[in-house]
Amino acid sequence: MSFVGDVLKNVEGIQYFYIVGLLIFIILFIIVIYRTVKIPKKDLEQYKTSILDHDDSESKEINK
Repeated sequence: MSFVGDVLKNVEGIQYFYIVGLLIFIILFIIVIYRTVKIPKKDLEQYKTSILDHDDSESKEINK
């Protein structure tokens, strides 16, 4: 691994890639958190109950 470290130390401006990568990660993380918090409660209730409300017609089609 020291070979890779030595090569990367000699590349000028490589630190900007680390900064850009970190910024992209933080921005995407904030977007995911924001969109998760902004989901309407009605939709969340629908998602929760849809798992328990299994339609028998779907299972019959799968078993054919």
